Amino acid sequence: MQICHLLITLFLCILPSVEIVNASGPEKKISFLKARELILSENPGLKSSETLIEAAKEGVLQADVQPNPSVDYSLDKLGANEIEITIEQSIELGGKRKYRKEAAEREVELALNSCDYTRLELEAEILRRFIPVITVQKKLALLDSMIDIAEITREEIKRRFEEGARRKTDLVRAEIDIEQLKLEHSELESDAIVSRKKFASLGAKSQKLLMNVTGTISENIEIPTLEEIRERLQLNLLLKAVDIEQQQFETFQRQLGAEAIPDLNVYAGYLRDNKEKSNSPLVGLSMTIPIFNRNKAAQRQVWLKGQALQQKRQNLLSIIDADAQEIHSRLLAIENQIKMLTTSIIPKSENVYTMMQEYYSSGNVEYLDLSETQAEVLRSIMKLYDIQAEMAQKLTDLMQISNIPLQIVKSEE
Repeated sequence: MQICHLLITLFLCILPSVEIVNASGPEKKISFLKARELILSENPGLKSSETLIEAAKEGVLQADVQPNPSVDYSLDKLGANEIEITIEQSIELGGKRKYRKEAAEREVELALNSCDYTRLELEAEILRRFIPVITVQKKLALLDSMIDIAEITREEIKRRFEEGARRKTDLVRAEIDIEQLKLEHSELESDAIVSRKKFASLGAKSQKLLMNVTGTISENIEIPTLEEIRERLQLNLLLKAVDIEQQQFETFQRQLGAEAIPDLNVYAGYLRDNKEKSNSPLVGLSMTIPIFNRNKAAQRQVWLKGQALQQKRQNLLSIIDADAQEIHSRLLAIENQIKMLTTSIIPKSENVYTMMQEYYSSGNVEYLDLSETQAEVLRSIMKLYDIQAEMAQKLTDLMQISNIPLQIVKSEE
């Protein structure tokens, strides 16, 4: 009966799907996907980025407007001698308005990209804070099962001790094991509360509801090849921001070239000479002469900034590529560890524990050997949970750096 109970409970502990139950009592639960939507809708940082997009769009409208006309009205001796009225309009030449609008449109692109990056960072942080919630809960479920097994074993030892078939030390050691498991359980319960609070803090107004998030971490995600990751690195939002800035500098350079071309000022008006009792129409043109300032130094300045930006991009790409290689290498190592644990180490540990129970029941081994074997099973499964959590964290890092869509959390049905 003990062996059957052991295998069933351990099998249930290793199942990837674990329902999260808040220790505070039965409260309304919320799925991870709904919690994610709630956090994204309430996050002030994301709202700020969206507001900046609207501001940049208004900048495009402003950049597309023409200069205002000016009106000049003058009186000589309060109009006794002469009255003059003129209206002047500046006409932009060289495509100034076009380049000004183009520069403003680049600001919109930067704002959109910044918002995408803020969203991606937030989604990654949501995952990073959700993973410990799941991991701690799985460990608690495992310890619950191990405590049940240990208590059954203690009762069996107690019964045999009363029959004179076991020593008092075995019973004491069994009680110590249970106490140690309960102590570890208590520490994990504290960790569970902390991890839930950290996750819930991502919500502005819904922290109480987010304390009861439920979900499942995917455990069979295929790791992309390094070549696939490197191809996707070009979609990295930090690199995209540099590319947009580069295009913006090119626009600034054309804009400065256009600004070197003087604008044409056209004016028309009316002149009334009261002494001579004559009326005269006024028409004229004016334009600055670009002798001293043709924006050559300013254009050179912008061009040099563009060159510096290209160098910055090359350096940033090298750093991101190195990070991607490190993440990929670690993911492959973790995948191998998980395979070894699930296909070899844990099954063998369970078999050894099962045999040790039979040997102990037959009086062939000491309780200390049985206790140590049980601890090895516990340590192996705990290690599996920790490695699975690290795998999920590294996949989150990979998703953020490469923009590769990965379903790290399973969709609830």
